[in-house]
Amino acid sequence: MRSLTMYALLFFATASLSGCYWENFSKTERVEPLVLTAPDSIESLIEHVREATQQGLRIRMTGSGHSHSDVAVTEDVLLRPIQLIDVLALDRERLLDPNASHLVRVESGITIRALNTYLDDQGLALKNMGGYDGQTIIGAAMTGTHGSGLDYGPIASQIASLQVVVDAGQVLQIEPSQGITNAATFPGTLEENPGIPVTLIQNDTLFNAIKVSIGSMGIVYSVVLETDSRFWLEEKRTLTTWDKIKTPGGFLHRLINGVPLDDEGPQPDYYELQYNPYKVGGERSILVTKRYKSYEPLDIDTERGQPGTTFLSGLITVFEKPLIWIVDNLQFIAPILVEQSLKSQSDDSYKNISYKIFNIGVVNYTDAYAMEMAFDVNESIAAIERAFALGEQLQVDGIVHSAPVSIRFVKAADELIAMQQGRDTMIIEFIMINGIKGDRQLFNTYAQTLMEEFYARPHWGLDFKLLQGSDWAATVFPQWHTWLSQYEQLNPNGTFDGRVTDRLGISINPR
Repeated sequence: MRSLTMYALLFFATASLSGCYWENFSKTERVEPLVLTAPDSIESLIEHVREATQQGLRIRMTGSGHSHSDVAVTEDVLLRPIQLIDVLALDRERLLDPNASHLVRVESGITIRALNTYLDDQGLALKNMGGYDGQTIIGAAMTGTHGSGLDYGPIASQIASLQVVVDAGQVLQIEPSQGITNAATFPGTLEENPGIPVTLIQNDTLFNAIKVSIGSMGIVYSVVLETDSRFWLEEKRTLTTWDKIKTPGGFLHRLINGVPLDDEGPQPDYYELQYNPYKVGGERSILVTKRYKSYEPLDIDTERGQPGTTFLSGLITVFEKPLIWIVDNLQFIAPILVEQSLKSQSDDSYKNISYKIFNIGVVNYTDAYAMEMAFDVNESIAAIERAFALGEQLQVDGIVHSAPVSIRFVKAADELIAMQQGRDTMIIEFIMINGIKGDRQLFNTYAQTLMEEFYARPHWGLDFKLLQGSDWAATVFPQWHTWLSQYEQLNPNGTFDGRVTDRLGISINPR
């Protein structure tokens, strides 16, 4: 039974946040925790976790609230990372290679946007990222968030080391077995405060469990990232058809069979697809995006896509309600709207610094939400065509899409419960403007069908509570029980339980 302990009362009185509730970006999750506060240091984190453990309370930390699921939520002590946003010193004397210049250490609450700005100033860059930059680096990593391109894993794959506050306030530094730290000379203390003991653990299983751990194995304080040198991208977007990309010689056929994607010249480093769920003029349109990497500066282009595309995207964010009415009441227009969206993005060449290409731009600020499902890349054609059929059936039932469907490709990951774990992965992302009629039924239809027929894996931050109980989680995530053993090791008292662990049936102290 929860109670307002002196601990909770203290932090209600001292918390600097206005109000006493938290709500995520898409307003799909809201909670009124006993304590809602923003720690500003590791000392504060340690005290929060220690007190929560002693009082038998749950404690979790949100990211920036861009998960649509309940992954970050607890009713007890909810921390926000809005003050843990600094770039930290990396003591290179602790490293096996003190000259490892691409390693960067940051606090867990730094956003990808702020991180990109810092890295660019240092002549560095993230190796890959998703289409938005407002998430915290750890919030994105912990849910398996990703970019696209089979040479690159999810964001979590760029983590080389992390420091986490676990049960009773103990601080661990967790790395792979062949980690970046020299274990023989590790001083056993925190860089910023030698009075705080830190236990170094270099273990592959634990490392691969905690990098994608849905916030349930402790509160991450800092992370060391393996970055790249600053680079530029040239993006080429070509409108074609499904029949052309799936046949021999087509983009998707080449990708699945390991054939170069271009007949000659440099090959794209990053690539993705968007499709119209509906045929227009008897054919189904596909927008193929290819991005070519250059470490030499490229001339920066001022506008992406067809002339006026950025302006029109901005208008959509302003006039969402009329657009919702149109889609709901004039459903025959939906295929045309989606088709026009694809056409407007086509572009022979758009060049910019890497992180400005990865970011899809102003459309991110539309009041929309998404759901993602992940498949073995070899099942790409079958899974996509099944999604086509589901979209057409939903249209017959009076439920239509309000945006193109996105398809991305991610390298197999070592993280135990990442959606990309153990296999090169194709991911389908379904996007809907918030408030379109039948949006939840659309998401549920795709998710349930594709999970049952293909054992597709959901994105932890975008699953709309699809997984209920541990059995299905174990079915779609083959390393589930290995992950559970590590979760139980770092969460022996249920201190880091939350709504998501209750839903999955794995809470140490369920509610």
